[in-house]
This record gives sequence, C-alpha cells and structure tokens, in this order.
Amino acid sequence: MFLTLRDKKLFLFDFDGTLVDTSAGILASLNHTRKCYGLSKRAFAQVKQYIGTGLQSMLNGTLREKPEISGEEAARIYRAHHETNMYEGLAFYPGIREFLTALNDRKKLLGIVSNKNSYFIIKILEKLNSPVNFDIIVGADTLPEHKPQPRPLLYACEELGCVRQEAVMFGDSIYDIEAGLAAGICTVGCAWGFNGAEPFKQIPPDLVIQNIQELLPLLTKS
Repeated sequence: MFLTLRDKKLFLFDFDGTLVDTSAGILASLNHTRKCYGLSKRAFAQVKQYIGTGLQSMLNGTLREKPEISGEEAARIYRAHHETNMYEGLAFYPGIREFLTALNDRKKLLGIVSNKNSYFIIKILEKLNSPVNFDIIVGADTLPEHKPQPRPLLYACEELGCVRQEAVMFGDSIYDIEAGLAAGICTVGCAWGFNGAEPFKQIPPDLVIQNIQELLPLLTKS
C-alpha cells in the first residue's frame, strides 16, 4: 500500500502551518510592512491564502493595493521586522513533538521542505527546542526552484540517498500537494493548517488527516 508508513525512510514536512503555528509572527511582519506603505492592518483570515507561496508572492498578494511598490524593498522591510518578531505566538501543533520523536526513535530520516528562508526555520526550531535534529532543511534560499515545483522534494531525496517511493510529504497547502504529486511522492494533507481541509478539495492528497497522531498506528502497520 502506497500509504504504509512503516516502510517509508524519509519523512518530509512543510514548516509554516504544518509543523509550527507561525501565524502570529507572519501577520505581525506583514502588517508592519503594510504600515510602512501607509496601508491598514489586515486580519489573518485576509492574508492566510498567500502564506506558503514564497515571500515575494506573499508580499505581492498582501500589498496588492499598491502594485508600484518595489518587491525587493518590501522584502527587506519584512525580513528586518521578522528577525525579531518571528517568535510571537510560536508553537508546535498538537502531537507534532510526539510524532517527530516516534519517527526519530524508528531511525527515520527527517526533512523540512519549505518556501520559507532556511535561516528563519533554523532560528524558530532552536527557539522551540525541537525534539529532533532534521537531516535536511530545504528552504527558499536553498534552490532556485520552489514548491509547487517538485525539485525541492526530489533534491531532499537525492541528498539523503532515498528514491521517491521511500518518501512521504506532509503539508497544509495545495503547493505541498502539487509538489508531492509532481515528484511522485506520497502526500499527506494536514487539515490543522492555516486553511483547514479546503485546499485538498481541489487537488486531493493520498490522505487527509485532522491530527498527526492519527498516523502513529501506521508506523507499525504492515
């Protein structure tokens, strides 16, 4: 069975909205950037659809009232603010620590494939005292290609000596599922993320789960 997790060697995870709830810090930095351009604050519900698309795309979406804004300048403003404000409200989602620990105990390879800059990912993992050390982190600054392109996922497989059939990708957005499908990698949709289960109605993953602990029995099931 494609979704039998016991025999999977490499477990790949998106970051924002999948492993960690980073919504408060992202919103704070987006609203700071908007304020710098004379724009009003936005609620998270108004910007969440842009998260996971990569920084430039996220900024283009949230600053769309002023298309003349320099993308590079806006990115500098966002990064400078996020450097000190990304820790606001951070938390691993329920069950994530336990699931990562269970995978680590079973000697599984662990990776993060995100459209977030790897520097921010590493700093957040340090702040949260991650229960595991990830074998690879593929961020927005690792490769020229980003999700939904398959290359970041395939790169993680290559670097860790796995074939795609030995990997599984977890994510909360349509971009994670598109990347996994294009790479020929098993996909798990994480409905606790920023947009719930809605993204998976358009492009269904191999499995949709409401809580990561649903998968613990599958680690031993043949």
